[in-house]
Amino acid sequence: MMIAVELQPDQRPALWDDHIALYEEVFEPLTLAFAATAIDRLRLAAGHRVIDIAAGCGGAALMLAARGADVLAVDASARMVERIRIRLAARADVGSRVKAEVMDGAALAVADATMDAALSVFGVVLFPDAVAGVGEMTRVLKPLGRAAVVTWTEPENYQLMAELLAATRAVTPDFPPPPHPPAQLRFRDEAAFHALLTDAGLRDVRIERVTIRLEVPGARWLADRLAFAPGMAALLGALGERREEVKTRFVERLEAVQGKGPVLLAAVAFVGSGGAPPKS
Repeated sequence: MMIAVELQPDQRPALWDDHIALYEEVFEPLTLAFAATAIDRLRLAAGHRVIDIAAGCGGAALMLAARGADVLAVDASARMVERIRIRLAARADVGSRVKAEVMDGAALAVADATMDAALSVFGVVLFPDAVAGVGEMTRVLKPLGRAAVVTWTEPENYQLMAELLAATRAVTPDFPPPPHPPAQLRFRDEAAFHALLTDAGLRDVRIERVTIRLEVPGARWLADRLAFAPGMAALLGALGERREEVKTRFVERLEAVQGKGPVLLAAVAFVGSGGAPPKS
């Protein structure tokens, strides 16, 4: 008998519909910095066909197009795809190189061996079946095509969340921990991430540790925009009437170290890359 696993908020595409604007404003700049490293590992040439899986607001797809790629950006959230299309219409320089479609990344409606490269930035690692997600990336690649996947690691060095949790503990010492570790941390160990990619068929896998710093205008600006993802919104909602007090403590902690001006917050991710098998 198969036991149903309850999905976490960040694993539910429909929940992202309510966070698109905040995510793009607050957090996409950080994810795009990691995406730039991942795109470098794809070894693209002009005219290469690339699929961006769980493409979010489309920032990485636009980066790919700016490098001369022809991009299929797919996401399971219809409103995310709608946002990508709006951004494409505003980018006459590269918008015509990107096609955006609503699609299940674990069951791509894409023919075998039709893509030169595949990318997923904090995307397939959230799928309930991440191996199936990376397997689909591998399936659609041409022989020797390249794939790159980004996942979080070292949560203790993810300063935004570390500061928010410290502020929460200061205000509510008995605040219960989540019943399950965040799904996006399932592959925080290098061996587990390496196995995810190799089990899905990628070869010559390389894992790199990359540190990026998110810069925001100020601590208060960030505190007012913390609900930029479903999981963050759920955490803040669980604080109930203590929410504003926690946000105030969060601001105080950051300003005590970095002042009232711009704030820099480090985050660490793995960039994994590899190639599809040669033609059999």
